[in-house]
Amino acid sequence: MSDEQKTNPQNEPDSNQTNQSQSGTTSSATPQPAPLKPVQRVGKLIPTKKSTLAIMFIVLLVGLGLIMWAWRIGPFHTAIEQTDNSYVKGKTTVLSSQINGYIKDVLVKDFDYVKKGQALMHIDATTYDQKVTQAQSAVEQAKNSLANQTQTIAQRQADIAAAQAKVDQAQAQYDLSMTQLQRYQQLGDSGAASKSERDKAAADVKNNLALLKQAQANVNVAQEALKTAQVAQTGLEAQVTNAQAQLDQATTTKDYSVITAPMDGQLGEVNPRVGQYVAAGSQLLYLIPQQTWVIANFKETQIANMKIGQKVTFTVDALDHQKFTGHVEQ
Repeated sequence: MSDEQKTNPQNEPDSNQTNQSQSGTTSSATPQPAPLKPVQRVGKLIPTKKSTLAIMFIVLLVGLGLIMWAWRIGPFHTAIEQTDNSYVKGKTTVLSSQINGYIKDVLVKDFDYVKKGQALMHIDATTYDQKVTQAQSAVEQAKNSLANQTQTIAQRQADIAAAQAKVDQAQAQYDLSMTQLQRYQQLGDSGAASKSERDKAAADVKNNLALLKQAQANVNVAQEALKTAQVAQTGLEAQVTNAQAQLDQATTTKDYSVITAPMDGQLGEVNPRVGQYVAAGSQLLYLIPQQTWVIANFKETQIANMKIGQKVTFTVDALDHQKFTGHVEQ
């Protein structure tokens, strides 16, 4: 067998396949593809280094430590409680004008320290000075009227005394005439006194009785005049009191023209200016008293052992962390 023959069987399938397709044979069978076999995947775990585990463990410990430190639990729990949430508080007093007017003088500057009773500013008091003068004149007039009425009362009392003296005189004359009449009547019975003498004695009694009644009436008139004068005096006394009250009110209103410090403390910004018009109730200055306190905010878990009177210390950032001491008030 030659070499050509040996190679023919290898090429024969191709030749036959070609011939079949070309000759149009009736064979309909087609070659089927071989079925796919499932591929098995083998999972591989990434090996974890010991250093990574150590870092994760350290981070976990640090996180737990921060939580325990923030809540002051575990090894971080101490008897001393601390907070950064605090601020200084004080009772600020607002100084307002009680009258209307123009500012005449401003005697202080921003943030000045002042003493109780110190004058801070003046409001023009020209109008109020005039009202004080008018009130003083009204007081003087009322007092003069009262003084005149006092003299009138004294005169009425003197009139009563004079009228009473006349009553006493008339009473004496009447008593004397009655005695004379009785004497003449006795003498007349014995014939020692004439009828004319007895008639004259009776007439004297009648006349003296009339004079006595007139004197008594004059006393009553004088007493009524005294009562009238006393009533008038009461009214004038009320006028004096009213005039004095108006003077006091005018003086007080004038005093409002001077704005003074009600207590020791430090002023805020001084905004009023000379010539500025202010109305009653206008806020002029802010005064902060020397007595202040610190409001500190703690967590509920921190206040369990706190008591009133306990000593506290705190620092102020604005004062270069200067340390102060105090006590729990409430």
